[in-house]
Amino acid sequence: MKNIFATLAVLAAALLISGCAGKTGNEQLGKMEKSEINQKIEKGKTTKQDIKDMLGDPDKTDFDNNGHEKWTYVHVRKDLKLVNYVPVANWFVGGTNDTTKSVVVLFHDDGVVKNYIVSDAKGETKAGLFQ
Repeated sequence: MKNIFATLAVLAAALLISGCAGKTGNEQLGKMEKSEINQKIEKGKTTKQDIKDMLGDPDKTDFDNNGHEKWTYVHVRKDLKLVNYVPVANWFVGGTNDTTKSVVVLFHDDGVVKNYIVSDAKGETKAGLFQ
């Protein structure tokens, strides 16, 4: 009986912790791995429509210094730190572990990919009295 209770307690804690992630930005990008994106984009071949089919509308459009169109996609995931669940301690320290994925695509005038970059960055947001 103790094993069942312990198992249920661990599962409940895992569900509680895993359910506390905030996500913002491009959902398709959030579901993709860096290697998958690199396999799907080919310089000089992939078109604007191909990129739209893969990632949807860009989060930001811009032009570089040479007048080439640039599309930017961003996805951010914030996972609460475990200390946030510790009573009293969470008043002093806490926050989130953050993962940011971004894709920037530069196009030739004919709408074909000139260059692109895919990046993953990890960081944190601190909270509490001692931050």
